[in-house]
Amino acid sequence: MKELRIKHQLTQKEAAKALGIGQTTIANYENGTRVPDLEKTAEIAELFGVSVDYLIGREGYSAAAEKKDSPAQETAEYAFEDYMKALVDGDKKTVRKIILSFLRQGIPSATIYKDYIERSLVVTGELWEKGELPIWKEHFISEISMENMSLIKRRKFKEAENSRPILAVVPGAEQHSIGIRMISDMLESHGYNVIFLGSGIPADNILQAIEANKPRAVLISVTMPYHTDSAKMLIQTIKQRFGTKSPTLMIGGNALQYLQNPAVETGADLYCADLEGVIRNLNRI
Repeated sequence: MKELRIKHQLTQKEAAKALGIGQTTIANYENGTRVPDLEKTAEIAELFGVSVDYLIGREGYSAAAEKKDSPAQETAEYAFEDYMKALVDGDKKTVRKIILSFLRQGIPSATIYKDYIERSLVVTGELWEKGELPIWKEHFISEISMENMSLIKRRKFKEAENSRPILAVVPGAEQHSIGIRMISDMLESHGYNVIFLGSGIPADNILQAIEANKPRAVLISVTMPYHTDSAKMLIQTIKQRFGTKSPTLMIGGNALQYLQNPAVETGADLYCADLEGVIRNLNRI
C-alpha cells in the first residue's frame, strides 16, 4: 500500500482523507499493525486503480493495470445484459445482488453509473418509445435505479474541498432527474460541494437558492426535448436577476444532443455532454 501511495504521489494525510479514515490508520495499515476489512480494502483498491487481488498479493501490478484498462464487462462478474434483464423482469433482488457484486469487486462507481445504470435508462427509454415497455414499468425501473444509486453512494466519498457549492436542477415540469443526480453524486465523489435541488422547483425558489448559496455554477439538465424551452426561460431569468454576478450556467442532457450548439441555442454559458465535460469546465471557471 505504501508503494502505491508513493507511486500516486499522495501523503498519508491525503490518502486518509480520500478514504475517510485517520492518518494513524493509514500508518498502521502500511506497517502491518492493522488490516483493513473487506469493504475498506475495496475502497483502497479503487483509490489506487488496482484490484483487491493485487492488494492481497494474488497478482502482479501489470495484471491489475491490464484489468483496470479493460472494459467493465470484461472484469465485472455480471454483463450488462444480465443487469438489463433483471430490470425488465422487475427482479429487484437480482439487480441488488449485481450492484453489490460490483462493489465487492471494487468496480469504480463511475463505471457502474455509466456502463450499467445510465446505459440501462437509455435502453429503457428506447423500449418505451417503441411501445415495448409500459409506462408503469419504465417508472419502476427508474425507482430501482435510484435505489441502486443510493446503495453506491454509501461508499466513502471525498470530503468537499470546494467552499463554493454547485447547484443541480432540472427546469420547469421536467421530471427526469436521475441523470443529473448521477452527475451530482459523482461530483461529490470527486470532492465537490453539490446542492441537488432536483425537479419540481419553481424558478423563484431556484433564484432564492442561488441568492442564499452563491454557487460557482448551476447545472441544468434536460432529458425530454419539449422541456428545452423551460430551460431557456430559467437561464434567461437567472441572468436577468443576477446580471454580471450570475453563476456560470452549464447545461446538459439527452434532449440537447441533436442541437448544433446547445449552449448558444439555450443561452447557457457552457454545454456539458457528460461528467468529464462538467469537471473539465468546472476546472476552467
